[in-house]
Amino acid sequence: MFSIRVIGCLVLVLGFSWYAHRNWFVSLCASVVLMAFMKHPDMPRDVAGIPGGNLWNILIVNVIWGWWRQRRLEQPMSEIPRHVKIAFCLYFMVVTVAFLRMFIDPTDYVTYTRRDIVMDFFLNSIRFLIPAYLFYEGCNNPRRIKGALTSILLLYFLLAVQVIRYMGLHPDFSSGSDLSSHAAKTLQHCIGFDRVDMSMMLSGASWAAIAFSFLMERKWVRWAVRGGAFAIMFAQALTGGRTGYATWGVIGLVMCTLRWRRMLPLVPITAAIVVMLMPAVAERMLAGFGGKQSDGIVVQTDEFKITSGRNTIWPLVIDKIEESPWIGYGRFAMQRTGLTEYIWRVLHDEFPHPHEAYLEILIDDGIIGFLCVMPIYFILMKRSASLFLDRSDVLYHAVGGVAFSLVLALFLAAFGAQTFYPREGVVGMWAALGVALRVSVDRSRRQYEWGDEESGEESFDAEDSTRVDPEPAAMA
Repeated sequence: MFSIRVIGCLVLVLGFSWYAHRNWFVSLCASVVLMAFMKHPDMPRDVAGIPGGNLWNILIVNVIWGWWRQRRLEQPMSEIPRHVKIAFCLYFMVVTVAFLRMFIDPTDYVTYTRRDIVMDFFLNSIRFLIPAYLFYEGCNNPRRIKGALTSILLLYFLLAVQVIRYMGLHPDFSSGSDLSSHAAKTLQHCIGFDRVDMSMMLSGASWAAIAFSFLMERKWVRWAVRGGAFAIMFAQALTGGRTGYATWGVIGLVMCTLRWRRMLPLVPITAAIVVMLMPAVAERMLAGFGGKQSDGIVVQTDEFKITSGRNTIWPLVIDKIEESPWIGYGRFAMQRTGLTEYIWRVLHDEFPHPHEAYLEILIDDGIIGFLCVMPIYFILMKRSASLFLDRSDVLYHAVGGVAFSLVLALFLAAFGAQTFYPREGVVGMWAALGVALRVSVDRSRRQYEWGDEESGEESFDAEDSTRVDPEPAAMA
């Protein structure tokens, strides 16, 4: 028997699947919002026994079908810049090669079937990037751009609502360890996301909501969105993810320093309010510091607690990387090389992955793979930051702020966990980057055209959207 939640999602999926053939963009936005519930344990992993035939896949297939039928009626898409195409091709090439190496040689340590390997490590990598591309093609006017941003923020808000619901609105945790253990059990069991992943997702989402609020013309709507940002931040505190706490603070400092300087004092004030409401958050954040004290002065810390055991496995991961530094070992390298089993036998601890996204890319794909993966992230983050700092249009500010905060969250949280491979937790981030790239390209094209039309002595560089001063000879 299906739960009411599953039946409701099924009705919505069927409804938006039908509507996708009338307006594919609205159904695309709905698919992003529904991602908030797709990892719930009650959700069926397949329909009628068809592998991969889950509700979200059914909806996205209809969205693609509707888009393909209606695309001739759409405004012509802005051409993706050549360097972005090259960077994305390099990124996807690494994802594909890493999958093939795992598929060809899964080794005795991997229990996945080859069908599971194809579904989880290749097809999922494709489907989680589809909304980003479709948003790039579909965001051809301000109304659609606002709709896309609304769906992305709704995804994170609904995740935050679920966290608050299952963790409790008035939590009473006696210590940081209690908060961490309760979140680990509750979030995985009730929502389907790991608490560490949830902490990363929500750490950038609260700042993204603040950036989005500037698009609201009515004050009460603007402050309602900012109230939603506080709810997202409160939910993130309930996850007990220390890396996420630090990530939230750094994102706030960076964005406030770059653009929102008047809001700088709110970062420590907000953090203090949360700590007052939930003392366990402060204890969780400072776990491992002050192992021994003398006259109130900390003289020793517990590195194992501070890093949650990562300090014991990172040297082993680095040693394994040095054995194949240039090309790595392929996807899922820690398990396929037997390093996970070795850590379990020797350290009696379970580490199926390095808990460090940069090390994961190096052990999976080597230095060559690392150099192919990172450019697309840096390019998109640079373009998002450029939009965020653009004062000519509040739409640029909002789009850039949403995308920049989400991708910066991944960059920062990657030092303590996460992955640079596409998966459920970054669907919202990639969707925001697709919107930001389209807006950035359109801005560059318009500025270039306006520069040519308005003056022959003045032009704009279409690549980086910065004004190019005329040469002295031309001025003369």
